[in-house]
Amino acid sequence: MPEQTLFELIHTIEKVTYKMLVHWKEASDIDLGITHILVLHELHNRGDSRPSDLAKTLHVTPASLTHLSTKLLKWNLITRTKDETDRRTTYWAITEKGADLLKKAQMDGQQLHKQFFAHLTPEEQETLLRIYQKLDSALG
Repeated sequence: MPEQTLFELIHTIEKVTYKMLVHWKEASDIDLGITHILVLHELHNRGDSRPSDLAKTLHVTPASLTHLSTKLLKWNLITRTKDETDRRTTYWAITEKGADLLKKAQMDGQQLHKQFFAHLTPEEQETLLRIYQKLDSALG
């Protein structure tokens, strides 16, 4: 693949991703960013987690995650507790309110998913997912 084509591909991927995020923000009344939702999603799926583990999973810096936690804690979407055996270690957990908000965000996302991907056949959607998973795996 020529270099210019690589940059065009990256630019197109970024444009599509940006447009999907903008549509999601416009369609939803949830005043959180996508990374906030991803934190809630990880906590819902994994249970109590250390912020450092979440940062690695979500590919964000610990400082960014700490900044995100301000709103999540203020809105009572997560709790923060200290480890009983090592007081330096903190765990985050999703609250019931956080789980409810996550469920709403997922429902909003499902509606938009239908809209975004209506232009692709189910086979094309599956191929797209497999391609992205393969690239993600190859890039580490």
